[in-house]
Amino acid sequence: MKRFAIMFSIMICTCVLLSSLPGYAVESSSKISDREIVESLVRLEEGIKRNKEMIGLLRSDIGSLRDEMRSLRDEMRSLRDEMRSLRDEVLGFMKWGFGILFSGMFILVGFILWDRRSTLKPVKDELDELERGKVDRLITAMKKLSEDDSRIAQVLRSVGLL
Repeated sequence: MKRFAIMFSIMICTCVLLSSLPGYAVESSSKISDREIVESLVRLEEGIKRNKEMIGLLRSDIGSLRDEMRSLRDEMRSLRDEMRSLRDEVLGFMKWGFGILFSGMFILVGFILWDRRSTLKPVKDELDELERGKVDRLITAMKKLSEDDSRIAQVLRSVGLL
């Protein structure tokens, strides 16, 4: 128990000693006179007036900046519209250009096919005529042979050539 009492008394002494320390940290201030207070208030009011004037100037500057931004925005819109019209013109030009190019290509291919057909037709007609002439001569030769040979005559009758 003695030990508890000693510990308790040490703790109380420590608390008492430590509790008085914050009181020593406070400074005593010098007394300010009414005249000094009035002078500082006057200086504060002058500073407030200057701040209000600067705020007014800043507001007018901000207003002029807003007007300039509106005009720039309007110019940007007009430029955007001009760019769209130019793009539409270029696209129209490209469509016409490709249309003319492809139509020229189709005309060229058509001409090549027509020219080939018109060039080959006379050659084909000549070949057909030559083959018909050969076939006619072969038939006349077979008919002459059939007069002498009965087997050839019989074959020619079976196919309807006699």
